[in-house]
Amino acid sequence: MNRVSISNYVLSFIILASCAGALICVLVSGNISITKTDHLVVQTYDVINNSEKLSTFLEGAVSAQRGYIISGQVSFLRDYDLMKKQLLERVLKIHELTIDNPSQRSRISEMKNHLNQLLTKLEDRASKYKPSSNITDKFLDDVKIINELKTTVIFLNGEVLREEYDLLKARISSVEVQRVRYFNTLLFGILAGAIGLMLFNGFLLKSQRKHNDIEASLQDNEQRFQLAIEGTQDGIFDWNIKKNEVFYSARLFAMVGHKKNAFIGKTEDFGNLIHPEDAPRVWKHVEDYFSGSIPEYHIEFRTKHKDGHWVWIQSRARYIADKTGKPIRFVGAHTDISLLKERQTELEIEKNTAEQASKAKSDFLAHMSHEIRTPLTAICGIAEIFKNKKDNLDEKQRILISTLYSSTSNLKDLINNILDFSKIESRELELTYTNFEISGLFEELISMMSFRASNKGISFFFNYDSLKNFVFFGDKIRIRQILLNLIGNAIKFTHEGSISVSAHLENKSDKKFLSIEISDTGIGISPDNFDLIFERFKQADASVSRKYGGTGLGLSISKNLTALMGGSIVLNSQKGKGSTFTLLLPDKKGSFKSVSKIENLETLTLNEQIKSSVDGKTKILIVEDHLANVTVLSYVLDDFGCPYDIAHNGKQAVDMWKENVYSVILMDVQMPIMDGFTATNAIRKVEKERGVEDRIPIIAMSAHALVGDKDKCIEAGMDAYLPKPLIEEDLKKEIFKYINKTKKTA
Repeated sequence: MNRVSISNYVLSFIILASCAGALICVLVSGNISITKTDHLVVQTYDVINNSEKLSTFLEGAVSAQRGYIISGQVSFLRDYDLMKKQLLERVLKIHELTIDNPSQRSRISEMKNHLNQLLTKLEDRASKYKPSSNITDKFLDDVKIINELKTTVIFLNGEVLREEYDLLKARISSVEVQRVRYFNTLLFGILAGAIGLMLFNGFLLKSQRKHNDIEASLQDNEQRFQLAIEGTQDGIFDWNIKKNEVFYSARLFAMVGHKKNAFIGKTEDFGNLIHPEDAPRVWKHVEDYFSGSIPEYHIEFRTKHKDGHWVWIQSRARYIADKTGKPIRFVGAHTDISLLKERQTELEIEKNTAEQASKAKSDFLAHMSHEIRTPLTAICGIAEIFKNKKDNLDEKQRILISTLYSSTSNLKDLINNILDFSKIESRELELTYTNFEISGLFEELISMMSFRASNKGISFFFNYDSLKNFVFFGDKIRIRQILLNLIGNAIKFTHEGSISVSAHLENKSDKKFLSIEISDTGIGISPDNFDLIFERFKQADASVSRKYGGTGLGLSISKNLTALMGGSIVLNSQKGKGSTFTLLLPDKKGSFKSVSKIENLETLTLNEQIKSSVDGKTKILIVEDHLANVTVLSYVLDDFGCPYDIAHNGKQAVDMWKENVYSVILMDVQMPIMDGFTATNAIRKVEKERGVEDRIPIIAMSAHALVGDKDKCIEAGMDAYLPKPLIEEDLKKEIFKYINKTKKTA
């Protein structure tokens, strides 16, 4: 062999060796790339699997903790701990799997942060609220925060899923491209090896062995991928829409009791197991998702178990579309949520039970309110009558009457406070805003409270000079109630010195407020107890409760009423040095000074006004079955010389109205034979048949004083509503109002 031949051989060998070396490098690189990409595909499936389960465990944890708070069952705590453990494991697993993805790592870190806040909030709530405790505003605020955190976690988890599905699609496509490239390179290597077969037989044999190793590696990777699918707790399906072929994992059928290996079948294989009532909804959901009518496929339905019972399934999936946007592949997973559905049913039953208990409580409260208020009307009325006639009594009798009047007033206030508190708690208390002269309200308060202060031997001052004849827009009754509570407390806790009240308008934060300051020289309050005294059924300390009595509802109700009006109560006090309560109410419509002239009639007392309106045609019908209340009403009417008739039930009232002409009817609501509602309906029906334009005014007198009772009376055709026990002044005002109206229309 000459030198040239040797050189050519060497050169050819070098060239072939270089080409062979390059080919080997390409093959090795391709194998590594395919293995790495295949690993990434499996990793992506793991991320998707863990992420999809995360939402289920999150819902389970919240539901289990809520179940514990509602029922107190320890099983819910065990479920919550299990769900919490699963949640943390899933998040940790997802974080580990996406450690090389900066965008996902950031998103998952944010999700971990919100999840930790949510779990902390759940455990904080469980520690603060005992099972079966009353629902409070704070509890509802916690529920709102928890729901917001849960929504944020689910949203972030959805973003993780979205990106992983996109990665999965890209990585599967990458695997296919790399395989094609690999086999093309391999083919080139085989052709090159065939050309140099004689010279490089050893190299070709080595290359073939390398090829066999790569094939084995691919098979191992495919088996690993199959095991990953089968190992998950969710059932996986992959529907090739063009061929109408569906890959089903073994777990998908194991959920419904069928032992099958993973196989490729038709949609009917699983579709026939769906509950007949759910099937149309499921397929409609699929169609809507494919058409773009809904943004995602996420549905719950029932499937038939092999032993005959129904299993609840949660199905989630995404489709892959061709270039035209038409779905060609539909991939998703099924999760068994039967246990979750059972817990939801249990919670619904418990909710209904709680609602029934609440209704029973309300019915009992309404019944007791009626039973207490009916005799209390007579007691309060008689006490007020004797109080007004005390000048004719001796000193001992006056003391007894004063004690009786004070006790009945306290009892009436207690009942009203309990009912007001019930209305506030149920958020059904309504305010009635009107324009009224604020000085008139202040004069009423001075008349009432100066007498109480005088009896204790303390001075009482009320300065409202800057507000004389001013008209204010607000709920006069509720403002009066707040001030009675605040001034009453000042008198109650002051043994010597004075009570001073100052009212004026002031600007605060660019807004105008009605400011009323109540200052006393009483026992004072420690700053540590400022918040405590505004809580229901609470007082500054036990000794105060024993010495002064009271339910501790007055300030709580006043604070809530003030808040409903958009105002506030500010307290400034020192132990042993007195207190100052400042009531601030927003001047919503702008107060103004009244310039209207006062008629001569308004300078008279209310009794004198009514007497001046009563003439020979004026007559009132009292409809009341309780004889004691009839006695009180009769005395009130006799006081201003108004004739009246008495009916003891609704039927008598209707018959007497048909035979006589009355100016006003005072109608009790609950009576034997025929109640006030039925009687009113009968009267209105006859008026309509007769074509009467000016109907008879009917004033409801009801011992039912809960939320909605006034509306029921007005809807029944009554013109006004007075709750029992009746306040004599309110009764006279309503009578005067309708007597005047009847005279003007006559």
